[in-house]
Amino acid sequence: MSHISPESPPPPPPPPMVISPRAPAAASEPSVVVNITTDKCSWALEYPDVQKACFFSRVFEDAPPKHCQYYSVKSILQVGPTCGLTALSMLLGGHPPAEDLLKDAIAHEYTLNGELFSAQYLFKLTRKHLPGPAACQLHVGPLYCKKVKELLKAGGCLLVPYDADVNHAPCLKSGHRAHWALIVGYLVDTQDQYYVLARHGKTRNLAVWSLDTLSQSNANLLEFAQPKGYPDNDFLLPPGGVSGPLGLNERSILVNGLLPQPVLHVR
Repeated sequence: MSHISPESPPPPPPPPMVISPRAPAAASEPSVVVNITTDKCSWALEYPDVQKACFFSRVFEDAPPKHCQYYSVKSILQVGPTCGLTALSMLLGGHPPAEDLLKDAIAHEYTLNGELFSAQYLFKLTRKHLPGPAACQLHVGPLYCKKVKELLKAGGCLLVPYDADVNHAPCLKSGHRAHWALIVGYLVDTQDQYYVLARHGKTRNLAVWSLDTLSQSNANLLEFAQPKGYPDNDFLLPPGGVSGPLGLNERSILVNGLLPQPVLHVR
């Protein structure tokens, strides 16, 4: 924990920003383009991102979901440890870009390098940059709950921190691989189990994850570990750390009233 910098409560909004962040590292994974030639997941043939995501996750291969909703959100690859800011920029259609959000977060003393180990800090940035009638709230508690399901069915989306495995899927590593994703849709199977469609800054590929698995991963964010790719960087933690009231544990950001009509809708 020797690399953790202490922090006082966030100050009021500052004057125009003049701070320039240190040059971040290049994105860790290029775009992956895979052409699928299969009759699996044929119900999503007109939506190749969804078909590919379901095919590689081995879900809904032979029959369509009972319910499905998907919003086409353009992927953005993160530069440096900016997964939360990149996910927010994706939600906002790239305006502002992640580099501008990084300057804003640094000016508010929410981050040093782009890292966001506080859902509260990302919530404040989200609320600040949401346009017009869009609304957001900080959700505290399990993701696999009626409130989140109702939000998804109503056309909402989520910014979710979780533990990312080597393939970027949710895992349980006590928060040592904390990462942010943007949830842009959902699917429900015949047993009423929910799955979510996710984008994040480590790949251009759309992902499909079990909502229950993502919920468990979100609840497993307990402690900080120095990221292997940044052995010499200092990272900013909120008071109380990752598992504290300003941290990531069982925290997510719910957004509604922002995205246009879904491109894929099964009722």
